[in-house]
Amino acid sequence: MRLRQLVLQVAGHATLGQAVEVLALGLARMLSVPLALLSRDRLSWRLERHAFPDATDEEPVLALEGQGASADPADRLQEASGHAWTAVALGRIDDRDWALLLPGHSSAWIGRPHFEHLFERIQWSLGQVASRERLEHDAKLHRRFYAFTRRLARLEGKQEIEALILRTLASQVGAATGAIATYCPAERALAITATLGYPVSLVEHLRFGSGEGLIGGVYASGRPVIGDSATAGSGRLRYRTDSYMLLPIRAGDQTLAVVALTDRFDEQSFDARDFSTARVLASAAAPALTRERLRGRLVELTGVVTVDPLTGLFNRRYFESRLEEEVERARRQAHDLALLLIDIDDFKRVNDTRGHLEGDRTLKEVAEVLHAGVRIFDVCARFGGEEFVIVMPGASIVVAQQIAERIRARIERSFKNESPSVTVSIGVGMFTPGTNVDQLVDHADRALISAKRAGKNVVWIGTDGPAQRLLR
Repeated sequence: MRLRQLVLQVAGHATLGQAVEVLALGLARMLSVPLALLSRDRLSWRLERHAFPDATDEEPVLALEGQGASADPADRLQEASGHAWTAVALGRIDDRDWALLLPGHSSAWIGRPHFEHLFERIQWSLGQVASRERLEHDAKLHRRFYAFTRRLARLEGKQEIEALILRTLASQVGAATGAIATYCPAERALAITATLGYPVSLVEHLRFGSGEGLIGGVYASGRPVIGDSATAGSGRLRYRTDSYMLLPIRAGDQTLAVVALTDRFDEQSFDARDFSTARVLASAAAPALTRERLRGRLVELTGVVTVDPLTGLFNRRYFESRLEEEVERARRQAHDLALLLIDIDDFKRVNDTRGHLEGDRTLKEVAEVLHAGVRIFDVCARFGGEEFVIVMPGASIVVAQQIAERIRARIERSFKNESPSVTVSIGVGMFTPGTNVDQLVDHADRALISAKRAGKNVVWIGTDGPAQRLLR
């Protein structure tokens, strides 16, 4: 009756840890001997619980962690205590092999009545708890996976995504420290780009070649690793424990990053359930990293297509497409629209006097003045050679004149101490009802020609009639 009550009591617990604690103490009292319950994953034996018949007389029985999967727990306990112990296999529960250690030789126990039946009941009761706990764990993991993927889908930015991945995986397996390493094509090596539990500044200088060390090996093979550095004979001074996990985040046959997790909060080794949980969550991270990588490449490609490489302003192709859009919008909404055409005066003298490298520098500095002198929604572009253009949506003729004169004056001041000095002439074209793109450009172009003829370093306004000089 005592055994039946104990088995039912154990089977009614919510977690395997609670069930093992009650079972160990109950068996020790029932059999009137000290005993220990052990489990083994593929790395090592682990002491789950020890108990004495008298609960006030508890002392450590044996520390088995890190002894390797092949170590016999009964032999090790016999060495530690100087007495014979018997190991009784309880079978496989929760993806681990379980055993009960009892004092004395096996002959003292095997012949006992109902001995085999006792351990069948123990295995059944622990199995019931383990099954319920596994179902609850799987349900929680499903909810976490769904919430994790939703947060990743809403997040943008490589640093933010990597930080979320690392925090989530670490929290789900109880890891206190961790890191993410990604591949840098320019350096042909992996670099640590995010950390947890210590500052990234401590490791950001490190580089790992593909196949080099644990991180490089996981990157090259695409296979996860769970291990214990103590069994490999390597000390890890920064960490509290020797257990670690490394997981690749993969998209197809390509490894995007490697996540390293260490130091469980309870200072136990990572187990099969931790490993399975981390792998499931790592698989959810791949689409987010792929999306962010594609976003980065798209930004680079867009820059190549739309940005002038010398000045950093938009190029002529982008300007022409935007001008058409803005003309259509101004016509549809009856808004103002101004176009500034800017030319560096006597630019050939700069190249001939100071050389083409100085000419390129002048173009860059003029571009910086233009970009700093316009409104945030204006479009600055390099039109070609030493000519620039600015599209100004919603700008009246007064606003366009003010900005054009401000740009002209700033450039004159910026280069006044150089020889030859650098100035610009500006032609302003204004959109009117019925004006198309070509006519707007023509207005600005005719105004620029007038500015050049008037002696340069001036602003002229172009309309349907004759161009007019802006008086200062």
